[in-house]
This record gives sequence, structure tokens and C-alpha cells, in this order.
Amino acid sequence: MRLCLLCCALLLSGCFRAPEVVAPPPAVPADLLRPCAGYGGPMPRTEGQFSDALIAEARGRACANAKLEALQQILE
Repeated sequence: MRLCLLCCALLLSGCFRAPEVVAPPPAVPADLLRPCAGYGGPMPRTEGQFSDALIAEARGRACANAKLEALQQILE
């Protein structure tokens, strides 16, 4: 009888795997997940409007690049 119990215990222990360890995702600040504002106005008609649009677009791209660099440092 004892041999039967030992065999059943060994057979049942083979049915279960060891739990897989899953690393939690790193904490990312919420401000890094917000989109950066670029130029969203109408089509520029004058040279002044065009320069304002270029400056706004450059600031938006610089903001996005800074956020990507920060995310890269968090994920490393």
C-alpha cells in the first residue's frame, strides 16, 4: 500500500510545473506618456507664421526626443 501511495505522489508531482517568474514592467512617469505639442495651426501664409510654425514644430520634436531618451534610461 505504501508503495502505491509513493508511486501516486511521484506521478502527480510530474503534472505540475514550477511557476514562471515574470518581471513586472518598470514604472514610467505619466508625464513621459503624454504626447508633445507640435504645430497644430492652419497652413502658414506669411513668413512670420512660417517661422512660428517651424519653432513650434522644433520644440515639439525636441520634447519628444527628450522623452525618448528618458524612457531609454528607464528601460536600461
